[in-house]
Amino acid sequence: MVTRRGPRRVWRRVGWLLLLAALAVLAVRERFDPFLVLFVDDVIRPKPAPAMLRLSPSLELALYEDTRPHIGKIAALQKGLALVHDGEPLIEEGYGFGLPLVRYGNYVYQSRHAEIVSHDARTLVKRYQIDVVDNWTRFLRVKYEDVPPLGTVTMTYTLKGDGSLGVTVDLSDMQDAWAEVYIMNEQGARAFPVYEDSEGTRQHGDDVGRWHPTDDPLGCWVSADEGLKFCVRTDTRIQRYVGRERYLQYNWVRIYALSWSGIDLVLEPPLERYTYTITVEDLGHGG
Repeated sequence: MVTRRGPRRVWRRVGWLLLLAALAVLAVRERFDPFLVLFVDDVIRPKPAPAMLRLSPSLELALYEDTRPHIGKIAALQKGLALVHDGEPLIEEGYGFGLPLVRYGNYVYQSRHAEIVSHDARTLVKRYQIDVVDNWTRFLRVKYEDVPPLGTVTMTYTLKGDGSLGVTVDLSDMQDAWAEVYIMNEQGARAFPVYEDSEGTRQHGDDVGRWHPTDDPLGCWVSADEGLKFCVRTDTRIQRYVGRERYLQYNWVRIYALSWSGIDLVLEPPLERYTYTITVEDLGHGG
């Protein structure tokens, strides 16, 4: 009598080897680029709700203490304020409002750990630990590497009486010799595809490009239906860059969706403290 146990046993072993190989690849991928593990962790250990600032009946700003929302290649990095309209988050793959990055030499350092140190109906204070370097040059092209903390940047977000948001940057706890600090002010590219300057001139974000320096102290991003608009106002001594990205990017790990529209600021030493203003309008709901 002929038996087929031999071939079956071989295919079973092959199946187990393939499964183990796939798990090993997944483990390596998650080691160098945490993504799926973030979502699994959220399911297993539900996270607290974000701290909120209400701008109007239809508009809120959400601030997380952890790295949520987990979107795109910055899924495991800290975010600033996420704009929420009628309960729908609009940050997409952006950094949010008021998120600090610090350049030392040729490298930009970011934050993976932070804490909300104060929260009430009008003011949020978040302290970002600068503990990640953006560096593509290492083994397997790891994008973000944890490093010993270089200090902290404290961001204070305060609602003003006129409905605008004052954002104050405190750099006094950073180590000396930083070259520049970038303050990111970004929301989603799908939500905000149109740029408007201080004279009211508009152009599509595709025409603005990824980075565009501007001397204009006021700039805004507008939704496609012109119902929403956010603006960033500074004084003229601060460098400003306007930009928008919306496309797919990939590396050996996975495919990313880049999707942000922003107005980012550049601070230079010896500046330790700076304040600027953000306004958000819901034109469809009357402000």
